[in-house]
Amino acid sequence: MSISTKRRRKIIVGDRAYVWYVAPDDDSGYDVLNIVSDDKYLILSCPLKTRTDYVISKGRVFQQKEIHSGWSRYLLPFGIPDAVTPKLAEQIIVWATEGTDAVPINAGEVRL
Repeated sequence: MSISTKRRRKIIVGDRAYVWYVAPDDDSGYDVLNIVSDDKYLILSCPLKTRTDYVISKGRVFQQKEIHSGWSRYLLPFGIPDAVTPKLAEQIIVWATEGTDAVPINAGEVRL
């Protein structure tokens, strides 16, 4: 089952299809960049305009490893610009799929 693309943008990175979009998070009040692979193996959420740039991995794979338990947070090794662009979405996808340097963080360590 593919993901809905209504009001969402498609992007192809390598040979894989993804959908990305920005939506408000009702719980935190932040806007969040969401990235989802077409097969839903990679699911990322990146809160915007926080003090600490990080991503939340909610899928079944992250940085070439199978994930078998819930959500995990990782520091981004680069900053998030004010404008969300396809280039930023691609940069996050490449880091999350090809990288090996993710630094995990606990929810209490994140400064919003």
